[in-house]
Amino acid sequence: MTDDLTAVRENLFPASHAAIGDWAAFPWHRDRANRIQAHKVHSSQAIAIDVFGTLKMSIDRDRVLDAIARLVGAAPGGPWSITLEWTDKDRLLGEPRPTQVDALAVGSKAALVIECKFTEPGGKCSQTTMSRSGQPQCNGSYVDQVNPKSGVRSRCALAGKRIRYWDYIPKVFKLDPVEDYAPCPFAGDAYQWMRNAVLAAAIGEHRGLRAAAVAAFADHPSFPTARKAKLGLIGPRYNSSKTAVTPVSYQTIIKIARHVGLDQQLWADLSAWVDQKIARASSRELDGR
Repeated sequence: MTDDLTAVRENLFPASHAAIGDWAAFPWHRDRANRIQAHKVHSSQAIAIDVFGTLKMSIDRDRVLDAIARLVGAAPGGPWSITLEWTDKDRLLGEPRPTQVDALAVGSKAALVIECKFTEPGGKCSQTTMSRSGQPQCNGSYVDQVNPKSGVRSRCALAGKRIRYWDYIPKVFKLDPVEDYAPCPFAGDAYQWMRNAVLAAAIGEHRGLRAAAVAAFADHPSFPTARKAKLGLIGPRYNSSKTAVTPVSYQTIIKIARHVGLDQQLWADLSAWVDQKIARASSRELDGR
């Protein structure tokens, strides 16, 4: 094992290690210099593996995921499987680079699309940033416009590229696709939560399952996703009576596991591990490092 992977291994909860399989081939998150980032205390990928990798390998997997499914409004029913760093190889949304989610849990009746956050906010749409031509491809509103790069007219630059988000948005968010929205309903980090919500809808339709999008986050007041979750700003409702993305903290997931699980020592140890990691990462944020 390389030095990088040795450091990553030391940053992961021991019971999660068996969930990785081939450590060299695993799709690790990397920086621009192609260096693996999961050795860092604030790595969102590492804490996701801590929790969902441990759950994947646990004897309590079905019990815990049934409880989580009930919590987020999906149907319980095992057996459950968990895939870490799952990629939409069927390209259900027509994306040239298919969405990759931190974890996909699939049971006999439901699927949970799980996006994991630690100290970072959600991702934003790239179409409103400057392209190589020096112009954004979208003006930031869902209105009739021409993409200056491609010359294609559409309300959404991504729809103009035949990406199918707006095939599902009307049902998921109860938005009329022929209406104008200024600014775009999915400006800022609402974009990433929208992608996960519509991917869940597409997976549910494709597999004949009830599907739900889940935002797993570290609950600490210094972390942006946790703050938004507390304010009810994850998975905006718009005109729908039901939120499209349900936030569930890592602490809550472990509390559920301790309540319904049989391996009490495992969940107590994971709780201590995650609490310590959150404390270290929050100190880092407060220090501005």
